[in-house]
Amino acid sequence: MKKLVIGTFLIAFGVFAFTSVQTAPQEQNFGLQKIAAITLRYDKLMSQKTIKAAVIDSYYRQICKGGKIIRWNTASMPLKVYIEDSKSVPEYYREVVMNAYLAWQRASEGIVRFEFVEDSSQADTKCYFKGVSQTNSAMGVHEFAVKDNIITNSVITFSRADDKGHSHDSKQLYSSALQTIGHSIGLTGASPSIYDVMYPVGTKFNTEITTRDLKTLALVYATIPDITNVPLSEGEKALLFTSSEILATLNVPVDDNTDLNEYVGTDVESHLALAEQLRKRAQYDKAAREYQIVAQSKTDNRSRSEVYYEVAVMYLDAEMFDDAKSAADIAWATDENDLTITLPPLLNYYMKRSNTAVQQLEQLLRENPYNKYAYKLLCQIYRDKHHENLLNATIRKYGKTAGEIE
Repeated sequence: MKKLVIGTFLIAFGVFAFTSVQTAPQEQNFGLQKIAAITLRYDKLMSQKTIKAAVIDSYYRQICKGGKIIRWNTASMPLKVYIEDSKSVPEYYREVVMNAYLAWQRASEGIVRFEFVEDSSQADTKCYFKGVSQTNSAMGVHEFAVKDNIITNSVITFSRADDKGHSHDSKQLYSSALQTIGHSIGLTGASPSIYDVMYPVGTKFNTEITTRDLKTLALVYATIPDITNVPLSEGEKALLFTSSEILATLNVPVDDNTDLNEYVGTDVESHLALAEQLRKRAQYDKAAREYQIVAQSKTDNRSRSEVYYEVAVMYLDAEMFDDAKSAADIAWATDENDLTITLPPLLNYYMKRSNTAVQQLEQLLRENPYNKYAYKLLCQIYRDKHHENLLNATIRKYGKTAGEIE
Protein backbone atom coordinates (compact mmCIF):
# COMPACT_ATOMS: atom_id res chain seq x y z
CA MET A 1 0.00 0.00 0.00
CA LYS A 2 1.13 3.52 -0.68
CA LYS A 3 1.99 5.51 2.43
CA LEU A 4 -0.40 8.36 3.13
CA VAL A 5 1.08 11.86 3.25
CA ILE A 6 0.17 14.02 6.23
CA GLY A 7 0.11 17.72 5.61
CA THR A 8 -0.53 18.85 9.16
CA PHE A 9 -1.06 17.76 12.74
CA LEU A 10 -3.72 20.41 13.28
CA ILE A 11 -6.67 18.17 12.44
CA ALA A 12 -6.44 15.89 15.44
CA PHE A 13 -3.92 17.31 17.83
CA GLY A 14 -2.96 20.91 17.14
CA VAL A 15 0.64 22.09 17.19
CA PHE A 16 2.88 21.44 20.18
CA ALA A 17 6.29 23.00 20.66
CA PHE A 18 7.59 20.06 22.66
CA THR A 19 11.32 20.18 23.24
CA SER A 20 12.05 18.20 26.39
CA VAL A 21 10.59 16.15 29.19
CA GLN A 22 11.80 16.33 32.76
CA THR A 23 13.90 13.39 33.79
CA ALA A 24 12.74 10.85 36.35
CA PRO A 25 13.81 11.17 40.00
CA GLN A 26 17.27 9.87 40.87
CA GLU A 27 17.36 6.08 41.10
CA GLN A 28 16.95 4.60 44.55
CA ASN A 29 17.05 1.06 45.91
CA PHE A 30 14.18 -0.52 47.79
CA GLY A 31 16.49 -2.97 49.53
CA LEU A 32 20.02 -3.01 50.90
CA GLN A 33 21.62 -4.11 47.66
CA LYS A 34 21.11 -3.60 43.98
CA ILE A 35 20.90 -6.61 41.69
CA ALA A 36 20.70 -6.98 37.93
CA ALA A 37 17.22 -6.64 36.50
CA ILE A 38 15.61 -9.84 35.30
CA THR A 39 12.76 -10.30 32.86
CA LEU A 40 10.25 -11.52 35.41
CA ARG A 41 9.95 -11.82 39.20
CA TYR A 42 10.29 -8.47 40.93
CA ASP A 43 11.06 -7.94 44.61
CA LYS A 44 12.40 -5.35 47.06
CA LEU A 45 16.02 -6.06 46.18
CA MET A 46 15.43 -4.37 42.85
CA SER A 47 15.98 -0.72 42.10
CA GLN A 48 13.16 1.80 41.94
CA LYS A 49 14.04 2.42 38.30
CA THR A 50 13.51 -1.26 37.42
CA ILE A 51 10.12 -1.40 39.13
CA LYS A 52 9.05 1.91 37.62
CA ALA A 53 9.97 0.74 34.11
CA ALA A 54 7.93 -2.44 34.63
CA VAL A 55 4.88 -0.51 35.82
CA ILE A 56 5.05 1.85 32.84
CA ASP A 57 5.24 -1.09 30.43
CA SER A 58 2.32 -2.94 32.02
CA TYR A 59 -1.32 -2.44 33.01
CA TYR A 60 -0.68 -2.92 36.73
CA ARG A 61 -2.44 0.36 37.40
CA GLN A 62 -5.62 -1.00 35.82
CA ILE A 63 -5.40 -4.10 38.02
CA CYS A 64 -5.14 -1.93 41.12
CA LYS A 65 -8.07 0.23 40.02
CA GLY A 66 -10.22 -2.89 40.07
CA GLY A 67 -9.86 -3.14 43.83
CA LYS A 68 -7.85 -5.52 45.99
CA ILE A 69 -4.98 -7.67 44.73
CA ILE A 70 -6.21 -11.26 44.67
CA ARG A 71 -3.79 -14.01 43.70
CA TRP A 72 -2.49 -17.38 44.73
CA ASN A 73 0.33 -17.92 47.22
CA THR A 74 3.34 -19.04 45.17
CA ALA A 75 4.04 -21.65 47.83
CA SER A 76 0.89 -23.39 46.56
CA MET A 77 2.34 -23.91 43.09
CA PRO A 78 1.75 -25.97 41.10
CA LEU A 79 -1.96 -25.23 41.28
CA LYS A 80 -4.11 -28.28 40.76
CA VAL A 81 -6.47 -27.85 37.80
CA TYR A 82 -9.48 -29.98 36.94
CA ILE A 83 -10.84 -29.73 33.37
CA GLU A 84 -14.17 -31.42 32.81
CA ASP A 85 -14.06 -34.33 30.35
CA SER A 86 -17.50 -33.55 28.96
CA LYS A 87 -19.23 -35.69 26.35
CA SER A 88 -21.37 -32.69 25.36
CA VAL A 89 -18.49 -30.83 23.66
CA PRO A 90 -15.93 -31.74 20.97
CA GLU A 91 -12.91 -33.70 22.19
CA TYR A 92 -10.51 -30.85 21.37
CA TYR A 93 -12.12 -28.47 23.91
CA ARG A 94 -10.32 -30.04 26.85
CA GLU A 95 -6.97 -30.14 25.06
CA VAL A 96 -7.26 -26.49 23.98
CA VAL A 97 -7.91 -25.32 27.55
CA MET A 98 -5.03 -27.44 28.81
CA ASN A 99 -2.73 -25.88 26.19
CA ALA A 100 -3.77 -22.40 27.36
CA TYR A 101 -2.72 -23.27 30.91
CA LEU A 102 0.62 -24.58 29.66
CA ALA A 103 1.15 -21.41 27.60
CA TRP A 104 0.84 -19.27 30.76
CA GLN A 105 3.21 -21.63 32.60
CA ARG A 106 5.86 -21.44 29.87
CA ALA A 107 5.54 -17.72 29.22
CA SER A 108 5.63 -16.77 32.91
CA GLU A 109 8.88 -18.68 33.44
CA GLY A 110 7.24 -20.63 36.23
CA ILE A 111 5.68 -17.75 38.17
CA VAL A 112 2.51 -19.78 37.78
CA ARG A 113 2.63 -23.57 37.44
CA PHE A 114 -0.10 -26.13 37.04
CA GLU A 115 -0.80 -29.79 37.63
CA PHE A 116 -3.81 -31.40 35.97
CA VAL A 117 -5.94 -33.70 38.10
CA GLU A 118 -8.85 -36.00 37.26
CA ASP A 119 -10.65 -35.59 40.59
CA SER A 120 -12.40 -32.22 40.96
CA SER A 121 -12.33 -32.50 44.75
CA GLN A 122 -8.53 -32.20 44.63
CA ALA A 123 -8.47 -29.12 42.41
CA ASP A 124 -7.68 -25.49 43.20
CA THR A 125 -9.39 -24.40 39.96
CA LYS A 126 -12.18 -26.29 38.21
CA CYS A 127 -13.12 -25.81 34.54
CA TYR A 128 -16.54 -26.76 33.19
CA PHE A 129 -18.35 -26.55 29.86
CA LYS A 130 -21.93 -25.40 30.27
CA GLY A 131 -24.72 -23.52 28.51
CA VAL A 132 -24.61 -21.53 25.29
CA SER A 133 -23.03 -18.12 24.67
CA GLN A 134 -25.46 -15.25 24.33
CA THR A 135 -24.75 -12.43 21.86
CA ASN A 136 -21.93 -10.14 23.08
CA SER A 137 -21.35 -12.21 26.21
CA ALA A 138 -18.07 -13.77 27.27
CA MET A 139 -17.24 -17.28 26.12
CA GLY A 140 -15.44 -17.95 29.40
CA VAL A 141 -16.20 -16.66 32.89
CA HIS A 142 -14.09 -16.98 36.03
CA GLU A 143 -15.14 -16.53 39.63
CA PHE A 144 -13.25 -16.65 42.91
CA ALA A 145 -15.13 -17.76 46.01
CA VAL A 146 -13.71 -15.84 48.98
CA LYS A 147 -14.37 -16.05 52.71
CA ASP A 148 -12.56 -13.89 55.27
CA ASN A 149 -10.05 -12.79 52.60
CA ILE A 150 -9.17 -16.41 51.82
CA ILE A 151 -9.75 -17.97 48.40
CA THR A 152 -11.88 -21.04 49.03
CA ASN A 153 -12.73 -21.90 45.46
CA SER A 154 -11.99 -20.94 41.86
CA VAL A 155 -14.26 -21.92 38.97
CA ILE A 156 -14.01 -21.28 35.23
CA THR A 157 -17.06 -21.91 33.07
CA PHE A 158 -16.83 -22.05 29.27
CA SER A 159 -19.89 -22.06 27.04
CA ARG A 160 -20.42 -25.24 25.02
CA ALA A 161 -21.41 -23.34 21.86
CA ASP A 162 -22.07 -19.87 20.47
CA ASP A 163 -25.48 -18.20 20.28
CA LYS A 164 -26.17 -20.03 17.00
CA GLY A 165 -25.47 -23.41 18.57
CA HIS A 166 -22.16 -23.84 16.70
CA SER A 167 -19.13 -25.29 18.42
CA HIS A 168 -16.30 -22.86 19.11
CA ASP A 169 -13.32 -23.29 16.82
CA SER A 170 -10.02 -24.05 18.54
CA LYS A 171 -8.49 -20.57 18.17
CA GLN A 172 -11.66 -18.93 19.45
CA LEU A 173 -11.67 -21.15 22.52
CA TYR A 174 -7.92 -20.82 23.05
CA SER A 175 -8.11 -17.01 23.01
CA SER A 176 -10.96 -17.05 25.53
CA ALA A 177 -9.15 -19.59 27.71
CA LEU A 178 -5.97 -17.48 27.84
CA GLN A 179 -7.94 -14.47 29.04
CA THR A 180 -10.11 -16.37 31.51
CA ILE A 181 -7.12 -18.21 32.98
CA GLY A 182 -5.41 -14.81 33.24
CA HIS A 183 -8.26 -13.66 35.45
CA SER A 184 -7.96 -16.82 37.53
CA ILE A 185 -4.25 -16.30 38.27
CA GLY A 186 -4.63 -12.70 39.41
CA LEU A 187 -5.03 -10.47 36.35
CA THR A 188 -8.40 -9.28 37.60
CA GLY A 189 -8.38 -6.02 35.66
CA ALA A 190 -8.11 -5.38 31.93
CA SER A 191 -5.45 -4.09 29.58
CA PRO A 192 -6.16 -0.92 27.55
CA SER A 193 -4.07 -2.27 24.66
CA ILE A 194 -5.97 -4.09 21.93
CA TYR A 195 -3.21 -6.66 21.37
CA ASP A 196 -2.77 -7.90 24.94
CA VAL A 197 -4.45 -11.14 25.96
CA MET A 198 -6.28 -9.28 28.71
CA TYR A 199 -7.86 -6.64 26.44
CA PRO A 200 -11.59 -7.01 27.21
CA VAL A 201 -13.29 -6.03 23.95
CA GLY A 202 -12.67 -5.60 20.25
CA THR A 203 -10.37 -8.11 18.59
CA LYS A 204 -10.90 -11.28 20.59
CA PHE A 205 -8.55 -13.50 18.64
CA ASN A 206 -5.47 -12.78 20.74
CA THR A 207 -3.50 -16.01 21.00
CA GLU A 208 -0.15 -14.57 22.10
CA ILE A 209 0.70 -13.68 25.68
CA THR A 210 2.50 -10.33 25.40
CA THR A 211 5.36 -8.77 27.32
CA ARG A 212 2.84 -6.38 28.90
CA ASP A 213 0.74 -9.33 30.06
CA LEU A 214 3.80 -10.96 31.62
CA LYS A 215 5.16 -7.84 33.31
CA THR A 216 1.74 -7.18 34.80
CA LEU A 217 1.54 -10.75 36.10
CA ALA A 218 5.04 -10.49 37.57
CA LEU A 219 4.14 -7.24 39.36
CA VAL A 220 0.95 -8.80 40.76
CA TYR A 221 3.05 -11.63 42.19
CA ALA A 222 5.53 -9.08 43.58
CA THR A 223 2.67 -7.52 45.56
CA ILE A 224 1.49 -8.61 48.98
CA PRO A 225 -2.03 -9.87 48.18
CA ASP A 226 -5.10 -8.60 49.93
CA ILE A 227 -6.75 -11.95 49.24
CA THR A 228 -5.00 -15.29 48.75
CA ASN A 229 -5.50 -18.99 49.40
CA VAL A 230 -2.78 -19.39 52.06
CA PRO A 231 -1.71 -16.33 54.11
CA LEU A 232 1.87 -15.24 53.47
CA SER A 233 4.45 -15.53 56.22
CA GLU A 234 6.22 -12.42 57.51
CA GLY A 235 9.37 -13.63 55.76
CA GLU A 236 7.52 -13.88 52.44
CA LYS A 237 6.03 -10.42 52.88
CA ALA A 238 9.42 -8.88 53.65
CA LEU A 239 10.58 -9.21 50.04
CA LEU A 240 7.31 -8.05 48.49
CA PHE A 241 5.66 -4.67 47.96
CA THR A 242 2.34 -3.20 48.81
CA SER A 243 0.47 -1.95 45.76
CA SER A 244 0.91 1.60 47.05
CA GLU A 245 4.70 1.20 47.11
CA ILE A 246 4.75 0.02 43.51
CA LEU A 247 2.48 2.80 42.30
CA ALA A 248 4.51 5.36 44.23
CA THR A 249 7.45 4.72 41.90
CA LEU A 250 5.57 6.62 39.22
CA ASN A 251 5.04 9.74 41.28
CA VAL A 252 1.93 10.39 39.21
CA PRO A 253 -0.94 11.56 41.45
CA VAL A 254 -3.65 11.12 38.84
CA ASP A 255 -6.73 9.11 39.74
CA ASP A 256 -10.50 9.28 39.47
CA ASN A 257 -10.62 12.08 42.05
CA THR A 258 -7.93 14.30 40.53
CA ASP A 259 -9.00 17.76 39.37
CA LEU A 260 -7.57 17.58 35.87
CA ASN A 261 -8.01 21.32 35.34
CA GLU A 262 -5.44 21.89 38.06
CA TYR A 263 -3.03 19.06 37.23
CA VAL A 264 -0.08 19.63 34.89
CA GLY A 265 2.11 16.79 33.64
CA THR A 266 5.81 17.08 34.43
CA ASP A 267 7.33 13.95 32.85
CA VAL A 268 6.45 11.22 30.37
CA GLU A 269 4.72 9.05 32.94
CA SER A 270 2.52 11.83 34.25
CA HIS A 271 1.52 12.87 30.72
CA LEU A 272 0.60 9.25 29.94
CA ALA A 273 -1.38 8.88 33.17
CA LEU A 274 -3.14 12.16 32.46
CA ALA A 275 -3.98 10.99 28.92
CA GLU A 276 -5.47 7.76 30.25
CA GLN A 277 -7.56 9.58 32.83
CA LEU A 278 -8.82 12.10 30.27
CA ARG A 279 -9.68 9.22 27.95
CA LYS A 280 -11.59 7.53 30.74
CA ARG A 281 -13.55 10.75 31.33
CA ALA A 282 -14.37 11.02 27.61
CA GLN A 283 -12.30 14.19 27.18
CA TYR A 284 -10.81 12.80 24.01
CA ASP A 285 -9.22 15.86 22.42
CA LYS A 286 -7.44 16.75 25.66
CA ALA A 287 -6.31 13.14 25.95
CA ALA A 288 -4.97 13.29 22.39
CA ARG A 289 -2.86 16.31 23.26
CA GLU A 290 -1.29 14.43 26.18
CA TYR A 291 -0.68 11.39 23.99
CA GLN A 292 1.02 13.72 21.49
CA ILE A 293 3.49 14.79 24.16
CA VAL A 294 4.15 11.16 25.02
CA ALA A 295 4.70 10.31 21.35
CA GLN A 296 7.18 13.15 20.87
CA SER A 297 9.21 11.88 23.83
CA LYS A 298 9.83 8.56 22.08
CA THR A 299 13.23 8.12 20.48
CA ASP A 300 12.16 6.02 17.49
CA ASN A 301 9.40 6.20 14.88
CA ARG A 302 8.05 2.73 15.65
CA SER A 303 7.30 3.69 19.27
CA ARG A 304 5.77 7.00 18.18
CA SER A 305 3.51 5.24 15.71
CA GLU A 306 2.25 2.91 18.43
CA VAL A 307 1.13 5.91 20.50
CA TYR A 308 -0.71 7.44 17.55
CA TYR A 309 -2.28 4.03 16.90
CA GLU A 310 -3.72 4.09 20.44
CA VAL A 311 -5.13 7.57 19.76
CA ALA A 312 -6.84 6.26 16.64
CA VAL A 313 -8.37 3.38 18.61
CA MET A 314 -9.50 5.83 21.32
CA TYR A 315 -11.38 7.90 18.74
CA LEU A 316 -12.81 4.76 17.12
CA ASP A 317 -14.17 3.57 20.45
CA ALA A 318 -15.78 7.00 20.81
CA GLU A 319 -17.15 6.78 17.24
CA MET A 320 -15.32 10.01 16.32
CA PHE A 321 -14.36 8.68 12.92
CA ASP A 322 -12.89 11.81 11.32
CA ASP A 323 -10.50 12.27 14.24
CA ALA A 324 -9.74 8.55 14.20
CA LYS A 325 -8.75 8.76 10.54
CA SER A 326 -6.51 11.75 11.20
CA ALA A 327 -4.72 9.90 14.00
CA ALA A 328 -4.49 6.79 11.84
CA ASP A 329 -2.91 8.80 9.03
CA ILE A 330 -0.32 10.19 11.43
CA ALA A 331 0.47 6.71 12.79
CA TRP A 332 0.95 5.34 9.27
CA ALA A 333 3.03 8.28 8.08
CA THR A 334 5.22 8.10 11.18
CA ASP A 335 6.13 4.45 10.60
CA GLU A 336 4.66 2.05 8.06
CA ASN A 337 4.67 -1.37 9.71
CA ASP A 338 2.45 -4.43 10.14
CA LEU A 339 0.41 -2.67 12.83
CA THR A 340 -0.17 0.71 11.21
CA ILE A 341 -1.05 -0.64 7.75
CA THR A 342 -4.03 -2.42 9.32
CA LEU A 343 -5.56 0.89 10.36
CA PRO A 344 -7.55 1.51 7.13
CA PRO A 345 -9.37 -1.85 7.42
CA LEU A 346 -9.78 -1.28 11.16
CA LEU A 347 -11.48 2.04 10.40
CA ASN A 348 -13.79 0.34 7.92
CA TYR A 349 -14.55 -2.41 10.42
CA TYR A 350 -15.60 0.11 13.08
CA MET A 351 -17.64 2.02 10.50
CA LYS A 352 -19.52 -1.19 9.56
CA ARG A 353 -17.94 -1.43 6.11
CA SER A 354 -16.93 -5.03 6.67
CA ASN A 355 -16.77 -6.04 3.01
CA THR A 356 -14.23 -3.31 2.27
CA ALA A 357 -12.26 -4.20 5.40
CA VAL A 358 -12.16 -7.86 4.35
CA GLN A 359 -10.84 -6.98 0.90
CA GLN A 360 -8.11 -4.80 2.42
CA LEU A 361 -7.10 -7.45 4.97
CA GLU A 362 -7.00 -10.24 2.42
CA GLN A 363 -4.74 -8.09 0.25
CA LEU A 364 -2.45 -7.39 3.20
CA LEU A 365 -2.17 -11.09 3.98
CA ARG A 366 -1.46 -11.96 0.36
CA GLU A 367 1.39 -9.45 0.46
CA ASN A 368 2.62 -10.59 3.88
CA PRO A 369 1.21 -13.85 5.30
CA TYR A 370 3.06 -13.16 8.58
CA ASN A 371 1.03 -10.06 9.49
CA LYS A 372 -0.61 -11.21 12.72
CA TYR A 373 -2.58 -7.98 13.14
CA ALA A 374 -4.30 -8.34 9.77
CA TYR A 375 -4.90 -12.02 10.47
CA LYS A 376 -6.53 -11.43 13.86
CA LEU A 377 -8.79 -8.69 12.56
CA LEU A 378 -9.87 -10.76 9.56
CA CYS A 379 -10.69 -13.70 11.83
CA GLN A 380 -12.66 -11.39 14.10
CA ILE A 381 -14.77 -10.08 11.21
CA TYR A 382 -15.55 -13.57 9.92
CA ARG A 383 -16.47 -14.68 13.44
CA ASP A 384 -18.74 -11.65 13.94
CA LYS A 385 -20.49 -12.47 10.67
CA HIS A 386 -20.69 -16.19 11.53
CA HIS A 387 -18.87 -17.01 8.29
CA GLU A 388 -17.53 -20.31 9.63
CA ASN A 389 -16.28 -21.60 6.29
CA LEU A 390 -14.33 -18.42 5.55
CA LEU A 391 -13.01 -18.31 9.11
CA ASN A 392 -11.76 -21.88 8.96
CA ALA A 393 -10.26 -21.31 5.52
CA THR A 394 -8.38 -18.26 6.84
CA ILE A 395 -7.08 -20.23 9.82
CA ARG A 396 -5.90 -23.06 7.55
CA LYS A 397 -4.22 -20.65 5.15
CA TYR A 398 -2.54 -18.21 7.54
CA GLY A 399 -2.66 -19.82 10.99
CA LYS A 400 0.83 -21.29 10.74
CA THR A 401 2.41 -18.04 9.57
CA ALA A 402 0.45 -15.31 11.36
CA GLY A 403 -1.22 -16.92 14.34
CA GLU A 404 -0.08 -20.42 15.14
CA ILE A 405 -1.02 -21.64 18.61
CA GLU A 406 1.97 -22.65 20.68
